[in-house]
Amino acid sequence: MSENYSLDRSEIDRLNLQCLSLLMADRSEAKRINQIVLDAAQAQGYGRGLAYAQINQLSLMVYGGEIESAEQICLPLIERFRALGDIEGQMAAHVCLGTINSRRANFVVSGQHFDTAHNLASMIPDSLFKFSLYNRAGIDAINRGENHLAPRNFLLAVDMSERFGTPSHRVNSLSNLASCQHDLGNDEDAVPLLQEALGIIRQYNVNHLKPLVSANLAMCLLATGKANNALTILQPLFDEANTEPGERAFIFCLAAHSYLLLKDYAAAQTWLEQAQRLAIECDDHEEQMHGWLVSGMMAMAQGRSQDALVSFQQAFELLSFTRNPFYQQQIIKGLADVKAFLGEWKSAYTYLQQYQTQFEERSKSARDSRILMRNLEKEMKNIKEERDKALELQAAREAENQQLASLNKELSYQIHHVNSLQQALKEQVIRDHLTGLYNRRHFETCLNAVLHESKGKTVVSVVILDLDFFKRVNDTWGHAFGDEVLIQFSRLVESQLRTSDMLCRYGGEEFCLLMREADSRIARSKMQTIADKYRALKISHGETTISDCTFSAGIAEFPLHGETRHELLMRADTALYVAKMAGRDQARIAE
Repeated sequence: MSENYSLDRSEIDRLNLQCLSLLMADRSEAKRINQIVLDAAQAQGYGRGLAYAQINQLSLMVYGGEIESAEQICLPLIERFRALGDIEGQMAAHVCLGTINSRRANFVVSGQHFDTAHNLASMIPDSLFKFSLYNRAGIDAINRGENHLAPRNFLLAVDMSERFGTPSHRVNSLSNLASCQHDLGNDEDAVPLLQEALGIIRQYNVNHLKPLVSANLAMCLLATGKANNALTILQPLFDEANTEPGERAFIFCLAAHSYLLLKDYAAAQTWLEQAQRLAIECDDHEEQMHGWLVSGMMAMAQGRSQDALVSFQQAFELLSFTRNPFYQQQIIKGLADVKAFLGEWKSAYTYLQQYQTQFEERSKSARDSRILMRNLEKEMKNIKEERDKALELQAAREAENQQLASLNKELSYQIHHVNSLQQALKEQVIRDHLTGLYNRRHFETCLNAVLHESKGKTVVSVVILDLDFFKRVNDTWGHAFGDEVLIQFSRLVESQLRTSDMLCRYGGEEFCLLMREADSRIARSKMQTIADKYRALKISHGETTISDCTFSAGIAEFPLHGETRHELLMRADTALYVAKMAGRDQARIAE
């Protein structure tokens, strides 16, 4: 049997979350992990794990333009999650169906699915799945022409990305919010958002998102006639080999538009032809419409009125796939101009009236959007302040509890008997009954307090250790021998630690180590020392003795790899996964 199938259910759940996180950061890696999880969950008959793996598979298919195949997988998932009583899974499935129908311009159906998803979201805690809901609901709102809904959804996506996502999630949500502001005529807010996104790209080296963000910035510049500036941004993107076809079509359309404004018609035609070919290949209706719009503008600039009319009419027909106000206004304006040029005054006047109406609506939308943005930013700021205050109070309470425990020890000589009973009860709650180590719940409470106390001024390392092939030990020599391995390993690690370090049993054969004032390099050196001693350790139980045991470890450093408990544990867990995939018996530091 393949090693992939030996994954237990907790590992399948963990890899599903990792795949979800990678959808924005590294889709090729997400696709690889998703296939591992699909195979493992199918082999084990783990329905919930398989359902979530299929949700991730759907997202990958939608990003790749496989809409028809995605719907066939998605439809049964809602009932499957409902049978499991999993609200988050139901929400995620409705988001996928909403996205599929939005891509097809079935806006009534997509709106129903997104409304249902929002209702389900109100029943569950915030998560990366909610990020996907708000991000995709914002895109759908723009396509449906419900412009007042889009900024709120994108701002909520930005908030979710800051709390649960990676830098890639933050860049994506900022770029979408900026694109929405541009479409509403509010470039005043769009440009700073895109500049902030580019700053995150530079800081965290998430360069795979640079083409899209740069192209959105170039689009804002073109809207104000700054063709040279736009071209300066676009030219380095022409040879980006890893850019997706739809993004490349968008970039090439913008390049054609830039050269058109600069009256370099030959260059404009070259880039336009490439853009139109890519848009057709990836079935991207919006970029096909964009291409016809630029084609019409170029034909008008060259005096080819009949060609311009055909191009604008082709673009107009594709407006059924999106009610984006920016494109609507540009296409109607083009039709008015070409009809006037051809002397069809009545038709030209009709289009001009439509353009004037849309111009006024978009100008009002721009004003309303700026006001809405200010109000939403204020609202989000208040929510964040309340949440931060609650977290501070929680951390303060946890610190006070620690202080109270210390005072109780100092007073133990006065109330020895009562304190002994209290301490015994407390130990039962916070200790693992087999190894005597602290348990996961207590470890995470202490980690919160340590991070709060450190405030980024001192480094802290978190290490997740996993005993290699531990299931094989249980299967071969029995659980009693496996328990002895866990106990001996715990004693060995504890003997190598400082008094300020903290070791806990994190679950099963996983342990977690907190090292204060120790960076990731020191932590890795300590892991190497322990690994050498663990290989040399002879573990006996009954008549059986084994040695040459190994473990794998993942290391994350505060604040370098994360500023919250959730971020540090996630990064350490990812590094552990890398160590295991690289052959085990090693310690890896988070990227």
